[in-house]
Amino acid sequence: MNYQRLLFVASLFLGSLYASVAYGSSNQHLSADNGNVSGFTRYKMSAPKTDFEVKQQSASAMQWMHDAKIGMFIHWGLYAGPAHGEWNMNNKGIKPEEYRKLAYAESGDQYFDASLYNPKQWMDVARSMGARYTVLTTMHHDGYALFDSHYMNAFSSRQTLNRDLVREYVDACRNSGMRVGLYKTLINWRYPGYYDVTGTDCKPNKFGYTTAAWHKENARLMKEELYSDTRTLMTEYGKIDMIFWDGGWLAEQGGDRDAAYFWESYKYVEPDNQWPVNHYFLDRDESNGRWLGLVGMVRKHQPDILMNPRTGWIGDYTCDEGPKPVTGKIRERIQEKCLTIAGPWGYSPAMDDESKMISVGQLKRYLADCLVRGMNFLINVGPDRHGCIPEATSRHLAKFGSWVDGIAEAVYGTYAGPWQPLDGKYGFCYKDNRIYVYLLGEYTSDELALPAMDKGYRVRKAYALDGGSKVTVKQKGQTVTLGGLKPKKDEVKVIVLELNKNI
Repeated sequence: MNYQRLLFVASLFLGSLYASVAYGSSNQHLSADNGNVSGFTRYKMSAPKTDFEVKQQSASAMQWMHDAKIGMFIHWGLYAGPAHGEWNMNNKGIKPEEYRKLAYAESGDQYFDASLYNPKQWMDVARSMGARYTVLTTMHHDGYALFDSHYMNAFSSRQTLNRDLVREYVDACRNSGMRVGLYKTLINWRYPGYYDVTGTDCKPNKFGYTTAAWHKENARLMKEELYSDTRTLMTEYGKIDMIFWDGGWLAEQGGDRDAAYFWESYKYVEPDNQWPVNHYFLDRDESNGRWLGLVGMVRKHQPDILMNPRTGWIGDYTCDEGPKPVTGKIRERIQEKCLTIAGPWGYSPAMDDESKMISVGQLKRYLADCLVRGMNFLINVGPDRHGCIPEATSRHLAKFGSWVDGIAEAVYGTYAGPWQPLDGKYGFCYKDNRIYVYLLGEYTSDELALPAMDKGYRVRKAYALDGGSKVTVKQKGQTVTLGGLKPKKDEVKVIVLELNKNI
């Protein structure tokens, strides 16, 4: 038995194995639409689940995100001045009264002046990299709001610059046809109570805070500011398409779910919660008059919004953060891979140096690995203190975007499948009567034996998407073998199979 025959038999075995065992109780993979283990498996998003009395969005509500595939994440705030990343305040234990100087001219060449901020240029960068949505940090853990926060203890760009930077961003998104995403942290380092919500047990921190009874009330105020700011963002900026929550944990310990009791990340608040938010900052459910919790408030004002799970609620979609490789099978619901182009998430000198960035080849591989698993790819940039995305970052992303533009039909609006991917080797997505075979840079054979097709399907034509070079097809019944692939090591290549009818 030759090598190609062995590969074909192995692929058939893997296909049968995936179909027979991957769709049981696991909540990480798509559900099969039929029981055909010898051909195509048509996928559908898992049924929405209800958690904390809030139901996940339907597949139709999530369709735009599914189709968009690529987004641009934007980390921008006072931390752009020191240029050591968004955790600089915490890493160096800078007290709030000292850190706030970055918002004023007294900080010199670290002053967050936003003098060159033009979000239209941000949208140009997003389009050039192939993004269909963007997500801006409206407030990071340092507690500085880029919007007009109405809370009595607010610290915002409206106060320091007399500008609502989020409004300018939202307007630019809409004018460019980009979907609007907002990032909002739950935590706030300006409040010592974050590390000591009970006032009896202050957790380790770099700010020198120690246990104090007044910390409990201080933590309540932090929570109250969150509710106030969330309502502002959800009611004063028009339709928001998605919100990327962050910082759901308490005292930088445990997980987001563990802290849901404090934030009350539910549909309704609990009447006996120890950290009650003043009713002035709450909203009622109009059907029963009950006070709404954090997630309930968001859904009341933005019924179509998509949320990640970092409040402790289950989320409409999930996150895969950081540079680790994307592996495994097709996801059950949308999972968003997010990583930063270079160094930390906030601006740093690395974002001015292409040699220090994730290579264009690596970006291609991340995107390909996402597409064949039904995932989205969110790439982060960090504008400088003046509001400019570094030119080196823009150039780098434009190179990636040029490649995306050349294979656009195999990116936007595609569905993962109709077969499971093989980590590091190849994967598939499809749309209408076309299957797109992604060779992932570690598959170097000139031939590929595909898993079995459905009966009645035939490959009418096959070719490489980058230039259209012809690919040979040998088909006997449900068995198809492709030849003349000419893959190159460490380079992503896309092969198009045109079928006789839609999948």
